Amino acid sequence: MKLLIGAMAVALLAGCATSPTPSSEAREAPPSQLIAFQKKPSGSFGVLQVIRDSGHTGSLCSMAVFIDGKQAAKLDPGQKASFYLSPETVSVGAAYTGSGICSMGAERVEREAAVKDGAVKKYRVFTGGDGQIDILPTTF
Repeated sequence: MKLLIGAMAVALLAGCATSPTPSSEAREAPPSQLIAFQKKPSGSFGVLQVIRDSGHTGSLCSMAVFIDGKQAAKLDPGQKASFYLSPETVSVGAAYTGSGICSMGAERVEREAAVKDGAVKKYRVFTGGDGQIDILPTTF
């Protein structure tokens, strides 16, 4: 029975790949979904913007965004969040969050991001056709 439930969860999270959402079309995540890195640091800083793809794959689950291992936000499909960081290299990650089938999703994926003073660095969170999530730099 547990195997059947696990297979159904993977099937619901897998399927078609999600579609990129340009930053200009993405909706700002509401303040209730923003957890950390919302205050501009004193001195120099850069902006790390994370945009979650649109699409049905995994759309029932929120996507947690992590910066240096700390949860910074929860994003729904088509949403974006901006984080204010000191200029440095950070680890940015994403994973499904929630209970039920959302807790049975893929493991957290992390990538390195270089935040530069006065610049906006954009990352795209997406789900591939194999149901695996990823987070990569984007120009969208």
